[in-house]
Amino acid sequence: MTLRVGIVGAGIHGTRYLRHLEHDAPGLAPAALCRRDPRAGQELGAGLGIPWFASYEDLIDHPGVDSVIVATPPASHFAIAARALAAGKPVLVEKPMTGTLAEARRLATLAAAPGAPLLMVAQTLRWNPVLQRVRSLWPRLGRVHLVRFAQRLAPTALTWQREPAETVGGSVLLTGVHGFDLVRWLTGREFRRMDSRQRQVLNPVVEDLFLARAELDDGCWVSCEVSKFTQSQACWLEAVGEAGQIWADYLDGGLVLRCGREEFRETVDARSPTLPSVLDAWRDAIERERPAPVTAVDGLRTLEVADACYRSQRRGGAVGLEL
Repeated sequence: MTLRVGIVGAGIHGTRYLRHLEHDAPGLAPAALCRRDPRAGQELGAGLGIPWFASYEDLIDHPGVDSVIVATPPASHFAIAARALAAGKPVLVEKPMTGTLAEARRLATLAAAPGAPLLMVAQTLRWNPVLQRVRSLWPRLGRVHLVRFAQRLAPTALTWQREPAETVGGSVLLTGVHGFDLVRWLTGREFRRMDSRQRQVLNPVVEDLFLARAELDDGCWVSCEVSKFTQSQACWLEAVGEAGQIWADYLDGGLVLRCGREEFRETVDARSPTLPSVLDAWRDAIERERPAPVTAVDGLRTLEVADACYRSQRRGGAVGLEL
């Protein structure tokens, strides 16, 4: 059986989903799209042979749509995902799961209700080949006491990320959640304390630089950085354990594992797209009636960390997570 998918938010990222649904996602097919720009939406729909809708409500209610992907700015995620769940249609929602912690709590409650359709959060780094290899090597590190990650990216080209009415957060919320989820996924631990500072370098509306020091529930320290103002790129992760340490480049590929005096280098390609794997995992969970690989609770946990970062900035010191 082929699941017919409606895309809400067929902009740059939503169009990527449509392309993969058309060519790289067995068992899934694009069925409808919603885009704010009527002309662009109609042209895109005509090219794919699927209808364009001006409102997400009409797309969700359309009988030709079995499931929904939410690829809009985060401020709208809750309303769209909640409507789809109420309509009985499985949801794949882009990260962050919602724009605020309060919305994340409400959506997690809706997703946990008896009989609720599956909701999955598209934390795509879990399917990055380099990071999957890191996870397989993680037991060789022994007890880990320090994790560091950094994402250094060019300034955003997306207009909505510079619009106060649409942007509910900057580098912490839009990119930091990648790292927060990654740390949870690799360590199996939860964040308990956060000390964060943020700064606007080039973005006039929200932070495009943040640094944070965190502590996990087992005492492990975590160092977090996201820079979105440089004309260069870098994405790396480092972990130091009692038995070894690892460094990984999850943008260009490759990793280094050191255990004692031995060093192991691996060339792992990080350039392959992750969305086909995300879509396969979503479809498989729906068909087999299994929990999503990235659940609403996972999405909620990343929003708790992001909220703690913002509270820490306001307070000017470390804060505990509000769990």
